[in-house]
Amino acid sequence: MNKMALHWQILLGMALGIAIGLAGTYVSWGTSFISDWIKPFGQIFINLLKLIAVPLVFISLSKGILDLKDLSTLSKIGGRAILYFILTTVFAVLLGLVLVNIFEPGAHVNPDTLTMLTNDIQSSASGKLDKPAGLKGPLDFLVKMVPQNIIEAAGTNSNMLQVIFFTVFFSISLLLLPSDKQVPLKNLFDSLNDVLIKMVDLIMLFAPIAVLALMASLITETTNAELFVALLGYALVLILGMIILLCFYAFLIKFFTPMPVGKFLKGIFPAQLVALTTSSSMATLPITMECVEDNLGVDKEITSFVCPVGATVNMDATSLMQAIASVFICQVMGHALGITDFFTIILTASLASIGAAAAPSAGIVMLIMVLESVGFPSENLPVALAMILAVDRPLDMGRTVVNISGDSCVSVLVAKSLGKL
Repeated sequence: MNKMALHWQILLGMALGIAIGLAGTYVSWGTSFISDWIKPFGQIFINLLKLIAVPLVFISLSKGILDLKDLSTLSKIGGRAILYFILTTVFAVLLGLVLVNIFEPGAHVNPDTLTMLTNDIQSSASGKLDKPAGLKGPLDFLVKMVPQNIIEAAGTNSNMLQVIFFTVFFSISLLLLPSDKQVPLKNLFDSLNDVLIKMVDLIMLFAPIAVLALMASLITETTNAELFVALLGYALVLILGMIILLCFYAFLIKFFTPMPVGKFLKGIFPAQLVALTTSSSMATLPITMECVEDNLGVDKEITSFVCPVGATVNMDATSLMQAIASVFICQVMGHALGITDFFTIILTASLASIGAAAAPSAGIVMLIMVLESVGFPSENLPVALAMILAVDRPLDMGRTVVNISGDSCVSVLVAKSLGKL
C-alpha cells in the first residue's frame, strides 16, 4: 500500500484541525484543552523552522556562490546569470507588493476577529510607536547591513540581512583563495547542505501534525468566516502573481532571444511536471538541465552552470510569495507597515530567496525572517504561519514550477548574450 503523499497529509491535518477546533468551541473545556495540549505541537514546529533559518541561509547561499567555481567564471557566465537572476527576483518582489496592495486580501478582517487572533497586538503596536525610526541618514540602512559581530547577528532571525552580507563576503573571499585551499570547505558545505535539506524534509514530516495543532488553535481563537475568505483571497493573489511571472518569462524569450515562445514552453514542460510533483527545484534539476540542453538547444557549459546555481539562488516565485504573504499577514493582524518596511521587504525577500534551500516548503522558513525584519511580533508567528501553511502545499507546487521556468529562461538569455544559442 502506497504511503499518502505529504501534501495530502497536510490537507488532512488541516481538515482534522478545523474539525477539532470547531468541536472544542462546543464544550466548556475545549479551548483550554487545545491551548494546553494541542497548540504546543504547532509552536514546536515554528521553533524548528526558526532553528534552521540562519544555518540554512549561510550554507545554501555559500554553496550557491562557491558553485561559481572562480571569479573568472563569475565574470563571464556567472555575471550575466546573476544579473538576470537579480532582475527577475526584484521584479517578482515588486509584483507581489503591487498585487497585495491593490487587492488587499487581508485588509477586510474586522477588529473583533483581530482581537481574538492575538491578546496583546495593541501593546506591541504601541510599543513600536514609542520607538524612534532610528534612521540617522539616507545610508544608515546600508550601515546596519554590515554586522559588528557575526555571532551576535546570527543570534536572532531579525538580523538575517547581516548574516547574508557576511555570507556573501565570506564566500567571495574563499573564491579568491587557491583552488586547493577551497576544496575542504566546499566539500564541507556540500555535506552540510545535504544535512540541512534532510532536516527540512524531517521537519516537514511533522507538518501535518503541526498544521492540525495550529489550525485547531486558530479555530478556537476565531470562528469568523472572514479569515478564511481572506485566506482564499491570498491564494488567488499569489496564483495571479505566478501566472504573470510565467507570462513575463515568455515575454523575455520572445523579445530578447530568437527562440519561439512555443518551443520554450514545450521544451520545459516535462521539467514543469516533475517540479509540480516534487515541489523541489533541486530534485527537478536533472530533468531541468536535460530539457534546457536537449529541447532548447542551450550549450552544456551554460546549462551545467546556470541551472544548478539557479536551483539554489533563483527563487522568483518564493520571492513573490514572501512579499505577498508578509504583507497579507500584516494586513490580517493589523501590523502597520511604512515605506521603510516595504523597502526592507524588497531587499529581504530578494536576498532571502537566494538563501532558500531548493527543497519543499523551504520558503516558509524564509518567511519568518522577512516578517521579523519588519518588526512583526514574534508571539503572533504561530497564528500567522498557521494561516499560510493551511494553503501552502498546493501553492508550493506551483511556485516550484515557476522557479524552474525562471532558471530555464535565464539559461536561454545567458546563451543568447554569449552567442551560443
